[in-house]
Amino acid sequence: MSGTSGQSTAGSILGASHKHSRNLVIVRAGDTSLHENWLAGPDERNWDILVSYFGDDPHRFRGENIVRIDAKGPKWPVLHDLIHQYQMDILQYDYIWLPDDDLAADTKTINRIFDFCAALQLELAQPALTLNSYISHPITLVNHSFLMRYTNFVEIMAPVFSRAFLQRCAATFDENLSGHGLDYLWPTFSTEPYQIGILDACQVRHTRPLGGPLYETIAQQGKSVAQDLPEVLKKYGLTPSKAIFGGLDQAGRKLLLTDGHGRELIEAIVSGYLPALAHSRDELIKLIRPILCFMALQAAQENGMSAVSQSPAAGQQPMRSPEVAARLEADKASGLQEYAQNSA
Repeated sequence: MSGTSGQSTAGSILGASHKHSRNLVIVRAGDTSLHENWLAGPDERNWDILVSYFGDDPHRFRGENIVRIDAKGPKWPVLHDLIHQYQMDILQYDYIWLPDDDLAADTKTINRIFDFCAALQLELAQPALTLNSYISHPITLVNHSFLMRYTNFVEIMAPVFSRAFLQRCAATFDENLSGHGLDYLWPTFSTEPYQIGILDACQVRHTRPLGGPLYETIAQQGKSVAQDLPEVLKKYGLTPSKAIFGGLDQAGRKLLLTDGHGRELIEAIVSGYLPALAHSRDELIKLIRPILCFMALQAAQENGMSAVSQSPAAGQQPMRSPEVAARLEADKASGLQEYAQNSA
């Protein structure tokens, strides 16, 4: 990508002759953004970067091979509009990472994020968080037993989308101002098992606690961030569950719940989180409870009891009544159709 001014021409941010990387990073950046550190170091990048800037300094974050586009507002509604406006450029990339600007990382780590996604053909993923990170969801904390874990959850802080999956999910980005609830919604768009994961081999550090200008902006509109999550869950009939369905261990072995590796998976999860979660018994139980339930259902089936097990593919879709499921599918179709029409 070549450098550009804050205001690009509609529909295109790349020159016609530009030879871009296969991956793209789009960061919503304020004046204290850490993304300049991502560009430092000797490693050659396998990704381009687009800085969606919400600060006030006309000279910040400009340089060779960096695109800066100015836009005020919360992260996800702005990204919704940006992807719509520049889709011809953005959808040239195989994978697109949409991280917060307060993540400490380096070029090598980001390269590995994209390499893992491509090698495993993931639709949706995120890097794991280091042990010294500020965390909201313990499932995102690095587990040292694994190279990666297959999950039904990827946090809005740092999602990586495949091109096709971004097209599937982009219409939801303006669901609310905070983005809360999207991390439970996106996995329901996946139609295949083992396409979503947390990359333990690629760790980043979340450097700041929750809060800041976003919360103030939402409060000025008479709402609170706390309202956004339950509203999304209610609208789409979702249950806020987070589960680990399998993973690649440090030896590269694939441990999948459906292949009878439930016991090994539990042992790896627990040992990989020690000593970090040694004093958080409830969190450990939450992480392994879905596996125990799946194993119990399997045992019940083998013993001839009338039980129905859920595969990881189905496990990514929360249990819903037929009415709720039909409404969800209708909402998806309507949203995607509207997004496609607006993008035409």
